[in-house]
Amino acid sequence: MAAVQSARVVADDERGLLLFSDFGAQVMVRTDLDGNPTRGLSLATEIAMTTMLSPGRRHQYRALLLMPPGASHSVSWGWNPDGTFAGWYVNLETPARRWPGGVDTRDQVLDVLIAPDRSHTWKDEAEVGFLDASAAARARLEGERVIGLATAGAFPFDGSLIDFQPPPDWSPAELPPWWDAVIS
Repeated sequence: MAAVQSARVVADDERGLLLFSDFGAQVMVRTDLDGNPTRGLSLATEIAMTTMLSPGRRHQYRALLLMPPGASHSVSWGWNPDGTFAGWYVNLETPARRWPGGVDTRDQVLDVLIAPDRSHTWKDEAEVGFLDASAAARARLEGERVIGLATAGAFPFDGSLIDFQPPPDWSPAELPPWWDAVIS
C-alpha cells in the first residue's frame, strides 16, 4: 500500500466513481522511519529503504477524482490553493476494485499531466523499468489512449467540472476506522 486518501463521493454513475478530496482531508502517506515523505524519491531509492504509512493531511491541491468503470486509469481535476484550475492528472493504474471500505488500485508508475490547454507531459518515464515489459507497454498504451481523449477535448477533458465547488457544508474528509481492514 503506497498511500491512502480520504474523499467524499460526488457521483457514482455510468461515467464512474467521482470523488472529491479537499485541503485538510486525511491521508496516509509513505514515509521513511523518521516520518519524512518518500514521494519525491526515485522508485529505486524508495524500494531499497524501510518505509511506513504515516498520517497526514492533504495540502497541495484540492482534487476531483474520476475512476471510470473498468479503466486502467483515473483522472483528477486539480486546483491550486488560490482556486485556479491547475489541470488534469492521469494516474495509470489497475482498474479500481471496490470493497466495503473504499476502492483499491495498483499504481502503474507512469502518469500523464494534462495542462488546462490540453497539452500533455509524461511523468515518471524513468521509473517504468520497474514494471515488466508487458505491464509497461499496457500502461503506455492506456496513456496514449487518454492523451487522445484530451487532444480531442472529450470528457473528462471537455472543460466540464473545472468550476466544481463542493457543497459549503462539506468539511475535509476523514479516513473511516476500517480504512486498513483486510478483505479477501
